[in-house]
Amino acid sequence: MAMSTDAFFDKLEAEVLKHPAANDHPYLQKFRTKADMKAVKLYAEQYYCFSRHFSRYLAGAIAICPDEAGRAPLIKNLFEEYGGRSEEKKGMDAELTHPAIFRRFLKAAGVNTDQQALNNIVMLPETKLFVEKYLNIHYMDYVEALGALGPGTEYIVPTMYQPIREGCKRAGLNDDAVLFFSAHIELDVEHAANIRNSLVFCSKTEEEQRKIRKGALDFLDARTVLWDGLEKATKF
Repeated sequence: MAMSTDAFFDKLEAEVLKHPAANDHPYLQKFRTKADMKAVKLYAEQYYCFSRHFSRYLAGAIAICPDEAGRAPLIKNLFEEYGGRSEEKKGMDAELTHPAIFRRFLKAAGVNTDQQALNNIVMLPETKLFVEKYLNIHYMDYVEALGALGPGTEYIVPTMYQPIREGCKRAGLNDDAVLFFSAHIELDVEHAANIRNSLVFCSKTEEEQRKIRKGALDFLDARTVLWDGLEKATKF
């Protein structure tokens, strides 16, 4: 028998926070306490390969979501990825879009931010698998895809980015350099709530709830592989 929507999401969100990808992976714990600039640069390069396409992941989920009300929170998240924050705001500051503040982090990490150089970053095998999984989100069952992006991605960001931000600051980066992580620690609480709202229409039955959980845990497992690759390559 299906649980109530609120009970289901409360239980799932508690489960995903216990997943190693969210906070307890050895890579995240070592990064928090041992990161130097070499480790920060490697992380920055590899995570750029994932982060650069984030709007495409959202757009893919929007494209396959058949429910108008379900698409609306995803569209809002996509808007905010490019700096939009409120109806009162007359324009979006190009310096505060998420791609812009991530490039600020890249520069501080010592990464060459010339676009050709960024395009030539060689992905670790685990990074490549992770990026391809997200790029193929539009081929998924839409219920699983929303579970992957919501509880499996946006919901864990505040927890996951804490050790990354702390490790970067330990290595010498200042608050301005880690603004990307600070912004997401705050903003993705709202983003996760938006996607939870977008899932209400397709989380009524036991089968739908099974699909949401499957999507979330599948993408968390994929992120664990990403952390495995970075831990191996960093050699803490």
